Amino acid sequence: MRNIYILLIGILFLSACQSTSNSKKAEKVTAQPFPFTQVPAMISNEAQKSEYAVKHFWNDYFVLAQKSCRDTLLVGGVGKDSFTKAFTTYISLLEVTSPETIKIAQDSLLTKAERIEIAHPESIIWDKIISLSEKYLFDPNSPYRNEECYIPVLEKMGSTSIVSDDEKTRSLYLLSLCSLNRLEHKAANFTYTLKNGRTGQLYDTKSEYILLFFSNPDCENCKEIIEQLSKSQKIQQLIEQKRLAVINIYPDEDLTAWYDYLPNYPDTWINGFDQEQVLNSKTIYYIRAIPSLYLLNKEKEVIYKDAPPFKIFQYLNSI
Repeated sequence: MRNIYILLIGILFLSACQSTSNSKKAEKVTAQPFPFTQVPAMISNEAQKSEYAVKHFWNDYFVLAQKSCRDTLLVGGVGKDSFTKAFTTYISLLEVTSPETIKIAQDSLLTKAERIEIAHPESIIWDKIISLSEKYLFDPNSPYRNEECYIPVLEKMGSTSIVSDDEKTRSLYLLSLCSLNRLEHKAANFTYTLKNGRTGQLYDTKSEYILLFFSNPDCENCKEIIEQLSKSQKIQQLIEQKRLAVINIYPDEDLTAWYDYLPNYPDTWINGFDQEQVLNSKTIYYIRAIPSLYLLNKEKEVIYKDAPPFKIFQYLNSI
């Protein structure tokens, strides 16, 4: 009888421990809302608002993360979906600021995440930020893609001690490619060949704006862009006024396909191909996917680099 009594006491004790454990676990996984930083009311200028919001976006989050960084079911105390939504909000703000602000904000974010990763390797904050950065800022199919915003990520990956040597090597290689033709820098000059065999160079074109369009006859998205450009009254007006020049370049080798499709390109464009195959072989431009659009000013400085078409169309329509 005494043995049965002891057994019952043991079972009740284990049940109580399990209940306490489950209670703590339930408390542990309770997600907090993402703590967005409020812009002070005294800041009224829209550009200054964006700059402040970007530079201080993660401040309150990392205060929360310090207390919850060991919880691998959440991202620093925030649900994974909520964190992802906050991240896309951040990069939407980031891309409308200056390259200098982008650098400051991204370095701050990555340094804080790195410190938590070093102190608490079980945390998923660093991995989540790196994976979302690649998905949204670097994937050619992402509407948020922006190499200027991704460069600080590659720089940090190439210098930190918390990634493998293979990851460092890959990051430094991609960094060298993404560093080509950066925003507010002059685009690299190159030679193209026209259908009649004559050649020209990017820098020969004298126009207030230049839309550099790397395309392929088999590319359905390219066909959509051609249609959108052709139907836009504002863009057609800019072309007619000689304020905008469209340089449409075929960077691949199969010239038969290009010549067959050539009648579909507007004759108001400069339509050429890379006869010497220098764009890819000598890595003058990092053409990761087709189509790829660059917008340059009259000094051949890059305004948009491999940007989603809608961003360039919005800019041109606002001129």
